Amino acid sequence: MAEVIYQQGGYVTSVCHGIAGLLNLRRPNGEYLLANRQVTGFTTGEEVLAGKRWQVPFLNQTEVTRRGGHFVKRRPYAAFAVQDGRLITGQNPFSAQAVATKLIAALAEEK
Repeated sequence: MAEVIYQQGGYVTSVCHGIAGLLNLRRPNGEYLLANRQVTGFTTGEEVLAGKRWQVPFLNQTEVTRRGGHFVKRRPYAAFAVQDGRLITGQNPFSAQAVATKLIAALAEEK
């Protein structure tokens, strides 16, 4: 569904581990949606600090990079969101408000 929303000109957002839901989305040309985009999500460092490094099936930071994305981050558990076009992502649960603020601002600009 997110792939269709994006292809039809809508915004796609994620917070924390939600980036995992975007990993395999593709553009009409076959490229990964995350390729050549600045994105963020729960970092490897945050997984380690949470004691979950070996309990998760993969690391978001690694998988974004494997798909050609540019994973950006701030200090662990700090609120941080990044927007790259119609893609808005937040680093961790504390970033939900920052993602929402960016989405609201982007939608307001379109009016």
